[in-house]
Order: sequence, then C-alpha cells, then structure tokens
Amino acid sequence: MGNGARGNDEPEVAVTVDHAADVVVDGRTARAVRTRDALVEATMALVEEGDLRPTAPRIAERAGVSVRSVFQHFDDLETLFSALGDRAFARVASLVGPIDTESPLPLRIDRFVTERCQINEAITPINRAAILQAPTSETINRQFRHGHRMAAGHLAESFAPELAKLGSRADELLDALVVVTSWTSWNLLRTLERRDEAEATAIIRRSVDLLFVGAGLSPTSHGLADLPLDDGSD
Repeated sequence: MGNGARGNDEPEVAVTVDHAADVVVDGRTARAVRTRDALVEATMALVEEGDLRPTAPRIAERAGVSVRSVFQHFDDLETLFSALGDRAFARVASLVGPIDTESPLPLRIDRFVTERCQINEAITPINRAAILQAPTSETINRQFRHGHRMAAGHLAESFAPELAKLGSRADELLDALVVVTSWTSWNLLRTLERRDEAEATAIIRRSVDLLFVGAGLSPTSHGLADLPLDDGSD
C-alpha cells in the first residue's frame, strides 16, 4: 500500500518539477524579451533626441542595463540598429491608412499628402541615424529599399484610377510623385529651406497638384486655387 502510494506520487513530483522548469525558462525568456525591447526603445529615444550615433554604453545606461547586456542580446550595434529599423517600420505602419480610390481626387491628394508628411516628419530622426550607418550595412540598405517599395506601392494604390488613365505614361507621373512626396524632399524643405511642418506640407501639396495638372489630370478643389499669385510687387 505504501509502495503503491509512492508509485502514484512519483509522476506528480515529476510533473511538478517539469512545470517549475518551464516557469523558470518562461521567466528567463520574458526577461530577455523585456531587456531586448528596452535596448531598442533606449536606442530610439537617444536617436530622437539627436544622438545619431549612440554608443553601447549610452544605450545601456538609458535602458538601465549593463553594457554586457547589449551584446548578449545583439551580435553587434548593426544588429541593434536593424531591430530599430524594424520597430520604426511598425510605427510607420500604424500611421498608414487605406485611401478610398472612389473619393474625389482633391480629397485623396489631401489625405495622402497629409499622411505622408506626418510619416516623413516622424521618421526623420531614424532616417538621419540610418544614413550614417548605411554605407557599411547591407541590412540597413535593404530596409531603405523595402521602405521605398512600401511608399511607392501605397502611392500607386491611392491614385490607381488616374494612373490607369495615363496608360504608358503612368510611370512618369508615379516616379515624379514618389520624388516629390519622399522623405528626401521633406528633409530638404525642413532643413535647407528651413520650412516648418505646415509650410513644407503646403509646398508638397501644391507640387503634387502641379504634377497632376501637367499630366492632364487637374484637381478641381483647393490646392492650386489657393496658391498665391506673384504680382511682381516685390
């Protein structure tokens, strides 16, 4: 009877031990995920504050971990910056919304330009940091190419009816729209031209209008109508 009782108890003990081991593993995994996230967020915060080349010690300090932890969770800083790029893509994706292609062209232009300019402003710190890393990082260059394809694809979807009307000339308009609404154009306006967000957005909105007019697809609402005329009084 006693032996039988011990025999029945042994599986229960084994299960309890196995469960405890799983809890320990799960706890370690959870801590590892939290530490990894903390390092990525710390890097993001430093970059957004203007530290475009954050070092491992500065990242570790901001995350509240040891420098050793940085390289326990990432092979090198390039791997960390790659994870930062993935995090940035996720944030951008949350800002992108579908645009109804059956709505009037002026409304779609407004929606698209407003959204794209908000995205360009949001990714400015990350892009500036990534540009510094890109010459020696194929991973970051691949992320840039992926981002470019995503932006061009969203643009093509948003203005699919107009592009379809142009037939063989569609690529000309699409290429021009990609350039005008790109982060590079936004960065030029915000830095070299010293325009604030509202001014830069208005310039891009008018530039997009002009491209559609040049393609024979004139917007009928505001945009060009709001463009002040130069009467030569200056």
